[in-house]
Amino acid sequence: MKYNKSENFFNINSHRLKSVLSLCLSLFVMLWALMVFAPKTAEASYVDTNLNTFVHDADPTPEGIVGQDMQLTVRIGYNGVNGLYNPNSNEIHNVRVRLSQDQNLINTNGIVPNANRTNPYDSDEESAESEAYNEGYQAGAARAYNASLGLTYPVDGGTYPLEINASTMTQEKKLGTLKKGEYQEITFNVHIRSDIEPGYYAVPLSIFYDVPYNTSGSYGSLNRAEFINIAVLSAGDVKNPATTEKQSAFAVGENQTTPAANYPEPMNYSVNFRNQTNRTLYDVTVHIESSLDDSSEMQNTALAKTAASKQFPFEITQSNYDQIFTSVEPDQTISPVYSMNIKRNAASGYYPISYTVTYKSTPDATLLSKEKHIFYVNINNQGMNDTEDTDRTREFNANDRTKARLVVGSYHTEPESVYAGQAFKLVVEIQNASSDINASNILLTLDSEKTDNSAVFSTENGANSMVINELKAGESKEVSWTMIAAAGVTPKAYGLTVNEKYDSPEFKNAEEKVALDIMVKQVARLSCTGYDISPNPVDAGSESNVMFNINNTGKVILYNVTVDFSADSIQSTSTYVGNIKPGESGSVDAMIQGLTPTADDGTVNVLITYEDINGEQSTQNETINLFVTEPMEEDMSMFEEENDQVETPGVFDRIKIPGAILLTAALVTGGVIFYKKKKKSKEKDIDETV
Repeated sequence: MKYNKSENFFNINSHRLKSVLSLCLSLFVMLWALMVFAPKTAEASYVDTNLNTFVHDADPTPEGIVGQDMQLTVRIGYNGVNGLYNPNSNEIHNVRVRLSQDQNLINTNGIVPNANRTNPYDSDEESAESEAYNEGYQAGAARAYNASLGLTYPVDGGTYPLEINASTMTQEKKLGTLKKGEYQEITFNVHIRSDIEPGYYAVPLSIFYDVPYNTSGSYGSLNRAEFINIAVLSAGDVKNPATTEKQSAFAVGENQTTPAANYPEPMNYSVNFRNQTNRTLYDVTVHIESSLDDSSEMQNTALAKTAASKQFPFEITQSNYDQIFTSVEPDQTISPVYSMNIKRNAASGYYPISYTVTYKSTPDATLLSKEKHIFYVNINNQGMNDTEDTDRTREFNANDRTKARLVVGSYHTEPESVYAGQAFKLVVEIQNASSDINASNILLTLDSEKTDNSAVFSTENGANSMVINELKAGESKEVSWTMIAAAGVTPKAYGLTVNEKYDSPEFKNAEEKVALDIMVKQVARLSCTGYDISPNPVDAGSESNVMFNINNTGKVILYNVTVDFSADSIQSTSTYVGNIKPGESGSVDAMIQGLTPTADDGTVNVLITYEDINGEQSTQNETINLFVTEPMEEDMSMFEEENDQVETPGVFDRIKIPGAILLTAALVTGGVIFYKKKKKSKEKDIDETV
């Protein structure tokens, strides 16, 4: 009975256990079904690109917007140290880069294509699409092999962020030969998918290249797939690309004075728009708005009559004034030109004219980027000025009213050293040093010191004025001019005056001057002429006399000039020349001793070192050719044997080959001694004559 009870107990517990296991299995199946069949959201992914050998992220990380076009810029190159696939070569050839066709990398559902895949472009084997697919598959196969070795770094469960189509995936950038340590930037025109979430995404690229033969065994035509990262932003986070000043694609009105005109003359002017991005912009349209911006008002320069208009000041005579530019390169400036008739009732003052600029980020983009800019014009219409209240518009002298005080807070040049004949950028910080008085309509004009009735400094585009609309009390702003220093000036500091003309609430057309000093340097220049090397060749252990002239062809004195000679076949030596004034020459006279016979082309390095007035050293490399030969040894016993062979020899019969060599050497040596004595005698005669 005990056994039966025990058996019955076991059967009951076994039944319960089966029920529990069945329930767990059912729950597992339900969870699995939910995981498999539940809607999936494309998640972002990020890859450690430090493992890359050839493909490198641009700085900063490229940014795109969900559902919009973007330009994807990357750097291509290798340094032979970082990365997984460094070639055993100082250069690689036939370098080509594409967006990767590797389905292992761009597939979004984790299914790896079967090895027996079908090329969808087989119907046209010669097409670019077919070639791209095949090359991409090969890259994938190579990557799959590397993955088996643990040498790869797959996407961490992310998705491919770009729309895949033939025009995108067949873009190929050909770089030719790429040397170790050399990097080039390339750009792909792509479109961000509309069904992905914002975040970081890894984009694979394929690089194809040829490695020259080497003993490592890794050479020939190779290809790799590597990742870069992009940041995808939500369309809701960006109202319009480049709508804020920080994001603006164009800088407006640089190096321009405020255009001015007197009614009834037309206003003829242009506006500078500079592409301040690092990419080319396409289909750029500049549209002038026919009304003033709501956030800006015109600024009176005279008391206006009641009938005067302070609205848009120009007559509209055309349906539109749009000006279109096919493309604008980075840092390129476009200048739309306008000719506008002034309205008869326009008040005198500064008008903020609005311009709307639209452009595409890529040639085939479907989305237009838009930004607005303000550019002021100055209109003087005497017929609309109210002259009854003369006290409010008259010019005051310095003691009539209080005015702002404008000073130069600081200034510098870019580059720091200014050289004659070269362009530089002058950056000036204008500061309103007043504690409670604002300044407006600030006109800054540069006036350069002159030498020989010519200005030392001139602006690159001829415009030497700049306008600042307003400087509040204590506020500072930077302005800049691109300038050129005259080529022939003497190196020293020259004066540059900043003339200021501005308005304060109680003082109109105040004027001030600020003096700046800018040091102008001259580039040292020299040349070498009159080389005289004797003897050449020279025996090892003997000396050769090297003479030549160093000509100062620049405008600065060359101080402490020294000349150093070096080569494997000679004894290194140095000679001091001294100071050489502009237009004069210094003589080099050095004795160079041969050490060992020349094993190359006989080149001797000549290093010329000199200092400027501040003691900073500069060098210039020159070369000469001097051959060092083995000294000849004479066999006197052979000479004696030859003398014994003939009883009554003639003079030339006695001189066999060794004797001939002795005679030739004696003649050469005598000639050299005679030549040097004659040359030194000639130089002495010249010195005495001088």
